[in-house]
Amino acid sequence: MTLPRTPEPIADPKAESDLYRQMDHNDVNGRFVSDLLSAGKVGKHVVDLGCGPADIPIKLVTRIQELGQELEQDVQVMGIDFEPEMLTIAKEEIDFAGMIGQIILEQADASNLVGFDDAMADTVISNTFLHHLDHPVKGMAEAVRILKPSGRLFIRDLYRPETAAQVEDLVALHAGNENNDAKQMLRQSLHAALTLEEITSIAKGLGISNENVVMTSDRHWTIDWTKPNH
Repeated sequence: MTLPRTPEPIADPKAESDLYRQMDHNDVNGRFVSDLLSAGKVGKHVVDLGCGPADIPIKLVTRIQELGQELEQDVQVMGIDFEPEMLTIAKEEIDFAGMIGQIILEQADASNLVGFDDAMADTVISNTFLHHLDHPVKGMAEAVRILKPSGRLFIRDLYRPETAAQVEDLVALHAGNENNDAKQMLRQSLHAALTLEEITSIAKGLGISNENVVMTSDRHWTIDWTKPNH
């Protein structure tokens, strides 16, 4: 029997934000940005759903500048997160990086982006955020809605293993050097994640082909899709 999806428990936002800030996401986030840029252009208007402390927007702008792409100073990333505590950290990090003009922040529920226009983004990105939502299909639908025709959707999230034992193996492998709170956070995230079959089904309902949904690590699947121009 496949391990059932268990939504993450309601946590103390301040404590969770502080814990997340202490964890080392540098390699994972750096790989996300490298994979995003190596596979295609991002355009001038990027939206990051569930931006957290804005590490990925900062890495993205930095990398674009390093590559000397034509976008350079013109790229603008909008980071969206529901938690004010995360956005407070993000603002500090953006200020420290000197990117206030290139990265803007908005507090919003990614499952219901009221006030955000259709087709507003050249690229919509999200990294290990979808599993936090009670209804991931709503977050996916909103991501597609705000994406321009010919725009790019690049979403990566955790994959739910088939058994609790496999969850524990992944926790030991990827959070073995973290404290118990960090291990528990990863454990809960894996239990809340979608299987490849579940995300493929959601994607198909939004017009995204199965070939655009692939496993990209022992614990991540990735969607890289271009919205049709019609």
